[in-house]
Amino acid sequence: MKTYLQILPTIVITLMCSFLSENIKSQVINIGNGSYTSSFPGTDSAGRNEYPSGTPQLSGNALNKPVPTNDWWSKLVKENHADNLFNYPMTLKTTNDGLIVTHIPWGVIGDSSPIKVGLSGLNTTKTTVSDYSDWTVTMNWNDGSHNLDATSGIGMPFLYFSKGSSDVVEITINSGTATISNEILIIENASNTKDFVFYAPAGSTWSQNGAIFTSSLNGKNYWSMAMLPESSSTLTTLVDQYKQYAYVFPVNTVTSWSFNENNSKVTSLFSVTTDVKEGANTNMLLGLLPHQWNNLASNSDSPNEYTYTTVRGDLKTLKGNSFSVENTFKGILPTLPYLANYSEGFSPSEMDEKIAQIENDGLATWTDSYNEGQMMNRMIQTARIADQTGDFEARDKMVATIKERLEDWLKAESGEVAFLFYYNNDWSTMIGYPAGHGQDNNINDHHFHWGYFIHAASFMEQFEPGWSDDWGEMINLLIRDAASYDRNDQDFPFLRNFSPYAGHSWANGFATFPQGNDQESTSESMQFASSLIHWGTITENDTIRDLGIYIYTTEQTAVEEYWFDTNNQNFAASTAPFSQEYSLVSRVWGNSFDNGTFWTSDIAASYGIELYPIHGGSLYLGHHQEYATSLWSEMSSNTGILNNEENPNLWHDTYWKYLSLTDAQTAIDLYNSNPNRALKFGMSDAQTYHWLHSMNALGTIDASITADYPISAAFTNNGEYTYVAHNYSDVEITVTFSDNFTLNVPANQMATSRDINATGVISSDFNQAYPGGSVNLSLEVTGTGITNVEFFDGATSIGQDTSAPYEIEVAELTLGVHGMYAKVFINNEFNVSNIVTIQVGEQVPYLGTPFEIPGTIEAGFYDKFEGGVGQNISYLDMSQINEGNFRTTEYVDAASVTNEGSTVGWNSIGEWLEYTINVETAGIYDLSFRYASGNSNGGGPFHFEIDGNTISSSISMQTTGDWDSWSTKNVTNIELREGEQILRLFIDEGEFNIGEMTFSFASTLSYSPPIANAGDNVTVIIPETTATLDGTLSNDPEGESITYNWEQVYGPSIISFSDNLTASPEISNLVDGVYKCKLTVSDGSYTDTDEVLVIVSQTGNSTPSISITSPSEGTSFEEGSGINITTSVSDLDGSITLVEFYDDTQKIGEDTSEPFSFVWENAAMGEHQIYAVATDNASSQGTSQIVTITVNEVLSCSEISNEAQQGSFSVGYEVLFETVGTNVTISFTLLDTDKNGVVAYLWQESPFQETQMEQVSGLTFSKTINGLSAGQTISYACKFAFAGGQAVTRYFSYVVGNDCSGSNDDTEVPSSFTATSGTITARTIELLLNGNDNSGTIIYEVSYGSQTITVTGVSGIEESLIINNLNPETVYEFSVEASDLTGNEADNNPIIIQVSTTEDENTQCSGSDSEASEGEFSTGYNYSFETSGTNVIFTFELLDTDRTGVIAYLRKESPFTETPMTNVSGLTFTKTIGGFTDGETISYACKFAFAGGLAVTKYFSYVVGNSCSSLNTDNFSWGQTIKLFPNPSNNIFSIKSNQVNISKIEIYSIHGKKLKDYNINLTTFNIEDLSSGLYLVKIYSEEGMSTIKKLAKK
Repeated sequence: MKTYLQILPTIVITLMCSFLSENIKSQVINIGNGSYTSSFPGTDSAGRNEYPSGTPQLSGNALNKPVPTNDWWSKLVKENHADNLFNYPMTLKTTNDGLIVTHIPWGVIGDSSPIKVGLSGLNTTKTTVSDYSDWTVTMNWNDGSHNLDATSGIGMPFLYFSKGSSDVVEITINSGTATISNEILIIENASNTKDFVFYAPAGSTWSQNGAIFTSSLNGKNYWSMAMLPESSSTLTTLVDQYKQYAYVFPVNTVTSWSFNENNSKVTSLFSVTTDVKEGANTNMLLGLLPHQWNNLASNSDSPNEYTYTTVRGDLKTLKGNSFSVENTFKGILPTLPYLANYSEGFSPSEMDEKIAQIENDGLATWTDSYNEGQMMNRMIQTARIADQTGDFEARDKMVATIKERLEDWLKAESGEVAFLFYYNNDWSTMIGYPAGHGQDNNINDHHFHWGYFIHAASFMEQFEPGWSDDWGEMINLLIRDAASYDRNDQDFPFLRNFSPYAGHSWANGFATFPQGNDQESTSESMQFASSLIHWGTITENDTIRDLGIYIYTTEQTAVEEYWFDTNNQNFAASTAPFSQEYSLVSRVWGNSFDNGTFWTSDIAASYGIELYPIHGGSLYLGHHQEYATSLWSEMSSNTGILNNEENPNLWHDTYWKYLSLTDAQTAIDLYNSNPNRALKFGMSDAQTYHWLHSMNALGTIDASITADYPISAAFTNNGEYTYVAHNYSDVEITVTFSDNFTLNVPANQMATSRDINATGVISSDFNQAYPGGSVNLSLEVTGTGITNVEFFDGATSIGQDTSAPYEIEVAELTLGVHGMYAKVFINNEFNVSNIVTIQVGEQVPYLGTPFEIPGTIEAGFYDKFEGGVGQNISYLDMSQINEGNFRTTEYVDAASVTNEGSTVGWNSIGEWLEYTINVETAGIYDLSFRYASGNSNGGGPFHFEIDGNTISSSISMQTTGDWDSWSTKNVTNIELREGEQILRLFIDEGEFNIGEMTFSFASTLSYSPPIANAGDNVTVIIPETTATLDGTLSNDPEGESITYNWEQVYGPSIISFSDNLTASPEISNLVDGVYKCKLTVSDGSYTDTDEVLVIVSQTGNSTPSISITSPSEGTSFEEGSGINITTSVSDLDGSITLVEFYDDTQKIGEDTSEPFSFVWENAAMGEHQIYAVATDNASSQGTSQIVTITVNEVLSCSEISNEAQQGSFSVGYEVLFETVGTNVTISFTLLDTDKNGVVAYLWQESPFQETQMEQVSGLTFSKTINGLSAGQTISYACKFAFAGGQAVTRYFSYVVGNDCSGSNDDTEVPSSFTATSGTITARTIELLLNGNDNSGTIIYEVSYGSQTITVTGVSGIEESLIINNLNPETVYEFSVEASDLTGNEADNNPIIIQVSTTEDENTQCSGSDSEASEGEFSTGYNYSFETSGTNVIFTFELLDTDRTGVIAYLRKESPFTETPMTNVSGLTFTKTIGGFTDGETISYACKFAFAGGLAVTKYFSYVVGNSCSSLNTDNFSWGQTIKLFPNPSNNIFSIKSNQVNISKIEIYSIHGKKLKDYNINLTTFNIEDLSSGLYLVKIYSEEGMSTIKKLAKK
C-alpha cells in the first residue's frame, strides 16, 4: 500500500499518432499503467463525445487559477451574463451596465430589477469572473473605460464593490422609496418588502436625478450594499447597526477540515481574510445556514445577530470572521457482513442461485459513463457477497470483468473514441467517453459518475492487492477532478462539485437553469464521498480518506436539512410559497426545491432517486430511525410498493432495502411477495436478498456508537449488539468502539463480534447425479471447539455429524438443481460453508430429438432441462423476467411472432442459448438467419461455439429500423463435425432479436477429426460389481492413431478404472445406481467426446425418473379452474407405461401416453400436496417431488356502466373485480364494438398510476394486483385507447374480499322501496332512498336528464344521495329504481320525484358550492371572503363529513402559490392575507387534503373591500330607482335611474367571477358574447354607491 501524490506529477508527454477521421494527433499522457489523452479523440459512430463550447469568461486573478464550475455562480464562467445568482439572502443578475440586486423569496428572478448598481457610462457585453474563493465570487465589468468589481458570498448580507479611480457610481432605483442620509443611501420596500442600504465612504455625497443616484465616493473607490433583515428595530436603527460591517471587505474565504480518528469527529473551520476600508470594526457579518448553526463546535462563536428567512431555512448572522462546525462520522462498510444465515427464511443455496444470475454478466460496449458505473456497481456488490459465501469462482469471474473494463477506461490508446478519459485544458476538467447526462459538454455530475469508478477501484485493490500501484494515479486524477483538496492544484479547481459553505454538492457544471444550480441524487453524491473513504483507507492515503469523511459528514447534514428536513424546521421556515407535501424533496435548486426528477414527475421516482444505490456506504439513511419510519409510511401511502405495482419509476429493491433499515422482516415479506418484479437497471437481486436478511440479523444501525477506524459500524437488535469492521490493511488491527468494545480484525478481512473460530469447506465427489441417485459430501473444517456439523440441501436439513471426518451420503436425489452446504456449530453460534451445486437430470432437446443439420432451428426451441428451469444448464439469461410470450416459465425472453416462429429477443451481453444438434456430415456450413434490430446502430455481434471452441466469426447485424421489422442475413464458414453435439449461440452484444437459423452444407472440412463412440449403455445386475466399457468403435476417418481417456461424470460411488487410457477398460467398485462415463479421443490435433451410462440394479431394470414441471411450488389457483399437471419422465432401459397423479394419498388421475399430463378439475379449496408416480414396462416405479399448491375461493363484484370521466362510450363497459387470496384481478370489457385497435390501461386513483393491461380476449383486458389485504379498499378506472381517440371509465371502488355475486336462487324482490327529496339548495338536491331485501343489499339507480347514478345501499338503512352541480331555480325530474344483487326489481319501480333548486344566494363574499377543479366533493363546501383594512380573511368549510384527517391549503390563482390554512373548528379553516389594495380583484381556491386523496374548490374572484351587503337586496334607497329592461333579453339591455348618474357597470357570473365592465355609453349594454343563463350586474353611481341586479339572457 502507498500514499499517492496530491498534485499531478511531472510527466513526459509523448506524442502518439492517432488515426482519427479528423486526422488529428492525440497526446496520450501515461501515468503508471494508465493514461489519458489531452487532445480531443473525436466522436463515435453515433456522433457522441463533446466538450464545453467556447472559453471561460475569466479575468484578473481568476485567469491564474483552474476554471471553477459546479458552483452557485458558475453560469458566469460560461455565459456573458447570469440571471440566476442566489447567494442567500439576495438575488443577483448581471447586465451590460451593472448588477441587478433584488430579493426573490422563491423561484426565478424574472423581470425583477428594483436596484441596479453600475457606473456612469458603463456599457459592456459581458460580465466576467475576476476572482473567487471557497464561498465568494468577484464579478467584473470592464468596457475599456470603466471598471466595476462586485464581490458576493454565500450567506453574506452585504455586497462589496470597487471601481476605477475616475468612475462615478450610479445606482438606479426602479422600485421602493430612496432616502439619502449623508454617505448612506436607503431604499425601503425595494423588493418583496425588503429594505436595502448603500454605504459609501465617509464624507461621500449622493446626487439624485429622478431614479438615478450617483456618487464619486469622496475620491475613494469602494462601497458596499446590504439587504436588511426583518426586525422589530426601526429602519434607522438597523441602518446604523449595519454600518459597522459596511467597510470590512472579504479578501479571501477558506474552509479547512480535520478528522480525529480517536473520537470520529470532523471539525470544519470557516475563516475570512478581511480588508478594513475604514472604521475601527474588524469583524464581518456572516450568515450561517441551518446545517452549520445546528452543528457548531463547542468552542465556536455563535450566530446571535439578525436572522433572514431563505429558501434553505433561517440564515442566522454572526459577528466575526470565523466559526467552526463539528460533525460525527458514524462509519461505513464495503458491504454488510454475512450474518444473513441468522435470519429466518434465508437460504444459502438460494443466495448461490442469485449470484449465479450475475457471475457471467458482461459489460455492454454501447453504454456511457453513468450507466457503466451502475452496472459495475451491480457486479461489485454481488462479487463481495460471493466472496463471503465462499463462491470464489463466481467472485473471480466478476473481478476479472470489472478489471478488464475499468482498466480499459483508465488507459487511453491512440485512435480509440470510447472507454477513455480526456483532459480538457480550456475548462480544467477530465471528461470520460462515452459520456452521459451532460458529463462532457456541461461538466455535469462528475461526482456521481466518478464515484462509481472510484468505488470500483477500491474493489479492485481489495481483491487484487497491488492493483493501485499500477492504476492508482489515474483514480487520483478522477478524485482531483471532482474534489481536488489542494488549492494549489494547477489542473483542477478546489472541490469542484462540493460547495463547502452550502454543505452539499452541485451537479450542474454551468448552472444552466433559471432556478440556479441543482442537485437531484444526494445518495449518489454520498456514494462519491464513501468511495473516497474506501479508496483513501485501502491505499493508506489519509488525505483522501479524510477528504471523503469531511464531504460525507458535511453533506449528510445538508441532506438531512434541505432534502429530508429530519428536524422538521426548514421546509416550514423556508420561503417556499406552499406547504411542502412530502417528507423529502428530490431536487434542491438555488432558489427552490421540488419533488420532480429530470425524467418524470412520478413521486415514486422522487423517493427512489434520494436512496439509490443502497449499499455499505448508505448507513446514514438509518441514522434517524424515527424519520426513516415516518418516511416509509409516507412512501407506502403515496406509491404502489405495498401491492407490488409495476411501475418503472418504482424501484422495489431500493424501497425494500430502505425499509430494512427500520423493519427488515417486513421488507423481507414484501420481497418474498414479488419474486417476478422487473429489476431496475443496475440492481442486483443477490444484493437485495443478502442485504434484507443481513439487516434482519443485525437489527438497526446504532448511530450513537462510533469507532476509531472508519470502515466500521455497530448494530442493535432487541438489545443484542453486533460490532462490524473491515480491515483494509495488511496487518491485524484492533478497532475500539466508543462504548469501549474492542474488535480484533484480521488483515484484509471483515470481522464481527458474532464471529466464531470455526469454518468449513464442503465438497462433493460429483456435481451431477442421475434422478434417484446420490452424492457423497465431505466437509473440511478449521477451528476449535466444534460441537457439530449440519448438512443442508437448500433449506432442508439432510443430516448431522458430530465428529470428524464430517461426511454424509445424500440419496434419492430428485430432478432439479440442489445447493448443498453445511453449518459448522460451536454451541448455538455457527458459520456456513461454501455451496456445491448438484445437477440432477439432463439437458435434452426441446422437441425431444436433436435438430438435424442441414436443417432449420427456431431460436425459441433452445434445449430444456429435465429438472425444471434451464438457467446455467441449457441457457444463461441475465434477467429472471421472461419479457416474451413463449416458454414463459423459463427466463429466456422468447416470443412467438407471426410468420417468424419462435424467436428470442431482449438479448444482452454474455447471454447464451444451447441447441442439441445432429450433424449428418462434417463440413463447412452456410447460415441464413432471420433477425430484427430497432437500434440505429444495429445489433450484435454473436458467435457459435461447440465444447467451448468458437466455430464461427463474430456476426453483426445492421438496423432493420424497428423491432418488428425482420430481415435475413447470410453467413459463411461455420465448421461443424459429424454426430450429436451441443451448439451454443453466444451473445457478445445485444440489441437484436433472432428467429429461424437455417444451416446448409457448403463444403467438406480440410481435415477429418476423430469420432468418439463410448458404446451402448451397460447393465450390471447385483451382486456383480464390475463391468467393461467399450470404446472400440471410436475411429479416425483418416486412419490416424487415436488416444483414449475415460472419466467418471457421476455415480453413487467412485469407479475404479483398470486403465482409463485404453479403449475398453474394466471398471469396478460399482453399487446400486446409475453411473455416467465420458470418453475423449484425440488424434493429436483434434478431439471428440461421447458418453455412456452404467446401470447397476438388483433386477437389471432401472427405476424410471419423473418430475412435475408444472405447476411450480406455491402456485395458487382459482376455485373451479382446471389445474394442468405436466411431467417430465424418462427410463434408461425401457419405456413408461403409466403415470399416476396424487393429491396426498388420494389418486386423482392417470395418463398412459406422452406427454403424461393431467388436468385436475374441481379441486377443493385449500392447500394440496400433489405428486406423480411413473411405472415402466418392467413394473418399476419412480416418484416425483411433492409440489404444494393452493386453491382459493373466487370472490367477485362486477358492474356495467357507460359513465366516462374522459371521452364517451357509445354503449359502455363492464368491470369485474375478482379476489383470489391476496390478489385481485381487475378486468374491463369494452362493449363499444365499433372501436378498433383497442388497448387498455389501468388507472389507480390514489396515488395516480397508469399501467398497461393484458388483453385476455376480444375487448376484455385484465391486470392482477398482488399483495393486498382483505378489507382494503381500492379504486381503479380503465382508459381505453383506440383508433381516433380514447375514453376513460369512472373510478370504481372495491373492498378486497367482497363477493357481490349474490345467489342465483334468490327470487325475492326488494320491498318497502321509498324515494324522497331531502335538503335542497341552489346547486344540490339530496335524495333519501330506502328499501328492504333478504340479501342485505339494495342497488339504487337514479336517472335524470342524460345522467345515471348507481349507488349501493344496506337493506333497511336510509341512503342519502346528493346530486351536485345543478343550476339554481331549476326543476329536475329524477327516476329512481331499486334492485338486488341478483337483479330482482322492486314492484313499485320507478319512483318519479320532481324537485326545484332554490334561488342562488351565493355572493362574491360568501356562499356554498360543490364544483371542484380537482378531485370531487360528495356534498360540497362553504366559502367566505371578508376585507379588514388591507387584509382579506378567507374562510372555507368542508361539508363532506365523511372525510378524515382533513387539512386545508389556500391557493392563489396567479402567480400560483399554496399556503396552509388554520383549522378554526370542525372542518372550517381560515387564513388572513395582507397587503391588498381596495378595489383589487383577487382569485383564490381551497385545497382540502384528507386520508385517501384531495379535492380542490373552484377559484373564486373577489374584489377587495366588497362587503356584498347589497348583493341580494338593494339596501340603498337609490338602488330601488335603477331600472334594468328588458329582462330577460337576448343581447341588449337598457338601464335607467331618475336620481343618480351611473358611472360604471360590471357583469359577473353567478359564481362571482367578473366577466365584463362598461365605462362609457351607460344607457345600454350588449352581452351577445355571453352564453344563456343568469348573471349579476353591479351598478356604480358617481357618488361611489353601488347596487347589484340580476339579469337573464335568453
